Amino acid sequence: MSIDSYILIGGLSTRLGRAKAFADVGGMSLAHRALETVRIAGIADKITFVAGRQTQFAIEAVTLDAPFIFDLIPGRGPLGGLHAALSYAETPWMFLLACDYPLVTAELIGFLAGNVSDDYGALVPEQADGRLQPLCAFYNTAVARPLITETIERPRVPPPMSDLVGKLDPAIVTFSDYSHLSGADAFFLNVNTIDDLEAARRVL
Repeated sequence: MSIDSYILIGGLSTRLGRAKAFADVGGMSLAHRALETVRIAGIADKITFVAGRQTQFAIEAVTLDAPFIFDLIPGRGPLGGLHAALSYAETPWMFLLACDYPLVTAELIGFLAGNVSDDYGALVPEQADGRLQPLCAFYNTAVARPLITETIERPRVPPPMSDLVGKLDPAIVTFSDYSHLSGADAFFLNVNTIDDLEAARRVL
């Protein structure tokens, strides 16, 4: 199956106090780590970074060996990144990964990819606490694009991304489905603060 992959690096990083995508974890930036993880997974024909705006990483971008796109509707957070990715995707399915999940592994991505089916509008892992994780998920482009486009163009505040994903008739990969994978308990440690960053460094 042909799959485009997109890595979100557009967060404002207000709680971390600096550009999150270029914070160092395990000897490489979060952005670079996400790129290498997706490459090792071997599921993507093309890997593209999604940034919030063109001026965001003007200097740092040259250090990353992958193309960039930018949010078409700025200031909408991860939803804006997903919208941009779906707008540019040229393959029937696309994979989305937020760079601030540094403990996601190539093995997990490959496992998820093995469950992709055109019977669903998305394939989304469920965390150990039961929450869906739409920022490490596969999207059926033709199904997801109209819903996400219609949602982001509304004047009112959009629902949480997990609620939107629920409207795509998704396949849910439960924690028990992938708990046998190495490091499963920490896959979705989300780096938002210095403490989160240090926790990820300790694990790695």
